[in-house]
Amino acid sequence: MTTRLKKRIAHIDPLWLDLGLAVGLTALVFLQLWLMTSLHPAPLNGRFMRQPRLETAPADWLAYALVAASFLPLAVRRKAPWVAFTVSCTAAIVYSVTIPMPAPTILAPMIAIYTVASRARQRRAGLLAVLVTGLVIAAGLFVFSPTVRWVAEVVGPIVLLTATALLGEAERNRRGYIAEFERRAVEAERTREEEARRRVDEERIRIAREVHDIVAHSLSIVTVQASAASALIDTSPERARESIENVRATGKQALAELRSMLDVLRTAEGDAPLAPAADITKIEQLVGHVREAGIDVALTVSGDLVSVPAYAGVSAYRIVQEALTNIVRHAGAQHASVHVAVGHRELSVEIIDDGIGTDADALYATEGHGIRGMRERVEALGGSFEIGPGQHGGVRLSATIPLTRSAS
Repeated sequence: MTTRLKKRIAHIDPLWLDLGLAVGLTALVFLQLWLMTSLHPAPLNGRFMRQPRLETAPADWLAYALVAASFLPLAVRRKAPWVAFTVSCTAAIVYSVTIPMPAPTILAPMIAIYTVASRARQRRAGLLAVLVTGLVIAAGLFVFSPTVRWVAEVVGPIVLLTATALLGEAERNRRGYIAEFERRAVEAERTREEEARRRVDEERIRIAREVHDIVAHSLSIVTVQASAASALIDTSPERARESIENVRATGKQALAELRSMLDVLRTAEGDAPLAPAADITKIEQLVGHVREAGIDVALTVSGDLVSVPAYAGVSAYRIVQEALTNIVRHAGAQHASVHVAVGHRELSVEIIDDGIGTDADALYATEGHGIRGMRERVEALGGSFEIGPGQHGGVRLSATIPLTRSAS
């Protein structure tokens, strides 16, 4: 029931709430003035004592006017807080100076100063409290005699108004804290979404690169071997049968790698297959497939391939695989050389062919998914990647991968 009432109040226009507050307080103080005059109080030194009078002395119209001027401006306290504050404080001070009949007009400046303090900057709210305090002190000194209860009559309102200003400042700080908290929550949510999208994009690119390396290399070997088998099937059935066997073996290997990748994608991390990925230690087998496709590949290895970290070994293997795939598919080369060197701090790979080649501008202009994937692999590990015309024709590709993660 209470929650439903709060929701209904929250949907009401604040102007109507403030208008109801202003009119209600005005009516209550009017009622107080009427009741006091109906009891025939007698003034004494600005104070009222409960003793009967011989004739009725209703409150003067000025008292009602000042009460209305004190409370009615509160109707616009949120629309025009400074206007409401100025008019309410002025009317309340004038009432305390000119009207001897007591009335709780101090409530009007208290509500007004609370509104201003809760919506103004901190320094302005502090100056406002000092100003109101000074006005109240001046009014008190003017109205009350030093022999009267000065502390109770003057210091009391000062404390009330100052406390109200501090309460309004606390409310402003609370709203600011909530707004900042909500802003940070929205920013954190947006950052999480951007991070999730970034990770998805990175994973998508990584999967696309892996699939490309596996499928492109295997299909290139299959295409070359199938073409050789088709050309030799009539003249040399034995060699044609050998090429077909190579096609079958290459296809089987590619299928196994694809199934392994799909298993990783479809299963949970704990259930994923733990078979080692192809790395640079299997480069002899990789070169052997290209030799079977009819290209003479010279392989030289310096250093201990087994000591190469897994991230560098897998990336180097994929780079050599993609380079040899491009040689089989596009270069028209008869000979190629692959040199792998393992140093103390880096792993370097160089692949050179004697194919048709092209100039550097044409290579960069026609850079496809394969070359882009090799470049992304190397740059992600903090290494360097170069591709361009060979010294004696063909294409030369070189990549250097750091053997420490500090560069990444």
